[in-house]
Amino acid sequence: QEAGTVASLMLHFPSAVAEEVGLCVVDRSDVPSAWNVGPLPPMGASPDGMLTLPIGNDAIGNDASGDVPTERLVLEVKNSSPFARHRTRPGKYVVIDREPYDAPPAYHVPQLLLEMLATGATAGLLAMQSATRGVRVFRVERDDEYLAAMLRHVSRFYVEYVSKATPPPPRFFEGTSEHTWLVRRTRAIARNATLWMDVPHHRLPGEAYDEHPFVSVAEGAGG
Repeated sequence: QEAGTVASLMLHFPSAVAEEVGLCVVDRSDVPSAWNVGPLPPMGASPDGMLTLPIGNDAIGNDASGDVPTERLVLEVKNSSPFARHRTRPGKYVVIDREPYDAPPAYHVPQLLLEMLATGATAGLLAMQSATRGVRVFRVERDDEYLAAMLRHVSRFYVEYVSKATPPPPRFFEGTSEHTWLVRRTRAIARNATLWMDVPHHRLPGEAYDEHPFVSVAEGAGG
């Protein structure tokens, strides 16, 4: 489904350049000494793509080449399932295609920010797609203070537990001042994300298909 979401965005940004990327490795030289981060394990992130497009909200229809200023953004796609478990019939599912989120869930923030660090991007797009209700795209800005705190947590976990082959205790960082700050900042970044675009549901050019059997129950059907 990620590829379909990327294709939907490209329809609305015909001048944009989409790049398929694999695992992007975090280069230790990209971690400033001022961040006060200790030893780190090998780290990387794998965004669903990179988009290069004109800067500003008028990117649609503009040319992403030549003298037009552009920016290269991380793209992460999160799709929601149109099915949910039946409340009273175990093992059965019902169609309940929810609209995309009004705001990105906070638990996607660490992944998106690490992708920015690994690729050198200054911002990212989080595309939330439902099966029949379109795509909602949020823009999230890079936050180096947040990245520094996150990497310090990774370093501490690596040094105190991983490198010593010692299992960590339950909730090992909970209650520390930096962990509390990190959780609050994670929520704030999600809350302050910009609704960048609503893309309505549509079919891709040249395709003809009947989606009815996949997203609804035929009248009179039993079971």
